[in-house]
Amino acid sequence: MMSETDQSKKIYELTTAAELAREHPALFTQRQLDWLIKSRKKNGLQHAGAVLKVGRRLYLDKAVFFQWFLAQR
Repeated sequence: MMSETDQSKKIYELTTAAELAREHPALFTQRQLDWLIKSRKKNGLQHAGAVLKVGRRLYLDKAVFFQWFLAQR
């Protein structure tokens, strides 16, 4: 079981595609991130554990997403 500190850290790392695009405009547009999320089963993003679906909203785990992103070379 995760401690409260671990859970807080993990929740802090969750973001939406729109927020990530605003934080890193030199790397991604929102449309690019939306496409990556839409194709998450084919491109391995879901298998990596970077996408969390809550209801109809999709969140990205920043740490896992960037690990996956850097492995795409």
